[in-house]
Amino acid sequence: MNRTVSYHCDPASGYCECPDNCALPARDADLGGLKKFNRAATGFGLSLLLVFAIAIILAAGFVRTESIHRDIVFKRSV
Repeated sequence: MNRTVSYHCDPASGYCECPDNCALPARDADLGGLKKFNRAATGFGLSLLLVFAIAIILAAGFVRTESIHRDIVFKRSV
């Protein structure tokens, strides 16, 4: 991702917005690496949430099945 930087700096006075002849800023203004990390971390977090949601649904189903099975066994033994 190559794009032009819209602000400039003057090494003599630190940082300033210049109208014509100035050098590029000393620090990197491109946040591409941070965007990639943010995208990867968000995807990983959402996939973990999906896995946990499926696990909770399965656990609730297993608990419900076990309680129904217990009720059936109790009614047959009485």
